Amino acid sequence: MPFFPATSGTERENLIEWIDVALTNARSIVTGLTADQLRTHPIPTSELTLGWLILHIGEVAEGWLGRAAAAPRPLETGRTLTEAFEYAETVNHVAPAATAEEVLTEFDRRHAAALEHLRTADLDAEVPVPTEMPWFPADLPAFNGRWAALHTIAEIERHSGHADILREAIDGGTMYDLIARDQGIDMSYIGEWFAAHPEVPAPQW
Repeated sequence: MPFFPATSGTERENLIEWIDVALTNARSIVTGLTADQLRTHPIPTSELTLGWLILHIGEVAEGWLGRAAAAPRPLETGRTLTEAFEYAETVNHVAPAATAEEVLTEFDRRHAAALEHLRTADLDAEVPVPTEMPWFPADLPAFNGRWAALHTIAEIERHSGHADILREAIDGGTMYDLIARDQGIDMSYIGEWFAAHPEVPAPQW
């Protein structure tokens, strides 16, 4: 079915399918935009840009599933604490000279790396709580690989919602039309359903 992950036979296959579909749909939100549009701040009260968001979505997937693949060892980056925060400030920045194609190529690399990590991760292995992040209480017990995968899904979907709002603010593009156009999905069945149920007002999005 369009937009929806297929039902698979194993837990790992289901997690891979859900994350793959979520990342693919997230990418469709920025389809057809220029680099300048990826860098713009379409909502005056927010610092978010679509370029930063799409790269962050890929970073979250690659990073958390990388932690799952490394478990029970911590994910080694070779960065000091200061360097880790400097990296976090720049890793999703869309440079002034960057093209939209370059941004999407990097997202695609992160997407592929995330799925590869998940294919090899031990879902039962303890994933150490990241000590280089301030978000987690000091007494929080370790996660496991499946927690990392589910957390990844939650993060992708949360930020995809942010991206939906930013895209609509840029040019009026909305989720169904964007995904249908980008992925070549025939969405006529939705209109046909409303045509067969005239008593139900069709939504305007």
